[in-house]
Amino acid sequence: MSILADDLDVVVILGSADPKALVEEAIAARPDLVVLGLSENPKEILAAASVLGRRSPVRMIVLAEANPRFDISEMLRAGITGLLSRNAPLAEVRESIRESLAGRPVLPSQVTSRLIEELSVAVRRADARLLPSGLTSRELEVLRLVADGLHNREVATQLHISENTVKNHMRSVHDKLGVRTRTEAVVTAAREGLLGIN
Repeated sequence: MSILADDLDVVVILGSADPKALVEEAIAARPDLVVLGLSENPKEILAAASVLGRRSPVRMIVLAEANPRFDISEMLRAGITGLLSRNAPLAEVRESIRESLAGRPVLPSQVTSRLIEELSVAVRRADARLLPSGLTSRELEVLRLVADGLHNREVATQLHISENTVKNHMRSVHDKLGVRTRTEAVVTAAREGLLGIN
């Protein structure tokens, strides 16, 4: 630990192995960063991290085995934004601490990939949620921007999607509303109260 202290110009405080005691020590010491080791009971560490995160603005990194036995989303909910292998080389530990102190997440690439996959599934599910009109929330979002007078390219830019995706959404809107033009789609949607236009 003294090697890290010298190299990173930080003060290292060794805390308790008991998660509950560690929370109290960290709250009293007010550190910028806490490095947590996963115990036999990962849930206990996550619960302690969650309490600490609510009571103190501190960054947290977890040292875990190669395949940690907990859900990554639970880790993020607890306020932990760093995950390192217990066997990580010292240089990697140094860099991870620097990154975390700078406010950046420290996650292995496979964890980041899994989070992106989970997020994309959640986004697709949200987009596919049907409204009473039969339109998805994304289709209605596109239609509202069209009603505001935006062209496909402008809609695409605003929603961070491709112009082809906008066209596909509008084709679907036309089919579901039984119309042939953008104007008819806007008028029909307004008449049904979908656009919030009186």
